Amino acid sequence: MSVRGPDRAGSGDRRIRPKAGTEVPLAHAIGREIIRAGLADHAFIERATTGFEEYQQLVEPWTLSLAEKVTGVSTVVIRELAHGHAPGDQGRPRTPFAVEHHHGTDTGRALSNLALLTGTTTERDLRAAFRLVSYDPPVDLTDERYPVRLTTGRRLDSYNAVVQKNGSASPLRRGMCIELSPEDAERYGVVVGEEVRVSTRRGSVTAPVWVDPTLRAGLAFTTMRLSDAADLNAPPVKTSCPIPGTAEFEAAAVRIEKLPVAAVRS
Repeated sequence: MSVRGPDRAGSGDRRIRPKAGTEVPLAHAIGREIIRAGLADHAFIERATTGFEEYQQLVEPWTLSLAEKVTGVSTVVIRELAHGHAPGDQGRPRTPFAVEHHHGTDTGRALSNLALLTGTTTERDLRAAFRLVSYDPPVDLTDERYPVRLTTGRRLDSYNAVVQKNGSASPLRRGMCIELSPEDAERYGVVVGEEVRVSTRRGSVTAPVWVDPTLRAGLAFTTMRLSDAADLNAPPVKTSCPIPGTAEFEAAAVRIEKLPVAAVRS
């Protein structure tokens, strides 16, 4: 399930909303900014790591402006995240955004590089290598025909067996729906409760709209029940992370269509 918090790095809220599958370039941009701002712990790097020069070359192309274009996270937030990793602020390495991709292992490695870069690691007495990981976008790419990224997951009430069987009421229970950002709801001219058609390259389904202000524009959410019913989230080709073998992140490209009035009434 995607990160659904505000796209900001202040006020104690470290929930960042990169576009699905762009965690690696976001980590690379943070690393590049750390180096260029002089925040890298070079004493630790020389004493306890290997591969720093190669890592520096890897992240150099990921400027703040390019990272913003690819990830959707603003240059201001990326810079704040980089400066939040400053040496001297020791502790557990931060992971301010989700690891959700068919190469989730690479995302974890990209994040661990930030810990090595600033010396904020619990393994300060060990010699560790920077991991050279490249950006590999989601398999199901968005385009003009399928411009919205759909992610799926569970809501809290999905774990309550009694509520699942309609045996009790729940203030969280909304039934199956497609959750859109306020921007996308306005773009498609739909309101809460209105039925829309959600289509992928493999199937389609109709569902009522729910508007969630925590979703970023271009990202939609639904439960796995609705997704499975129409095979919405099945990847166009079978893919998985080559390290643990886990399946592709739920990152389908979808099209949202407002239904004609006649179709709604029928």
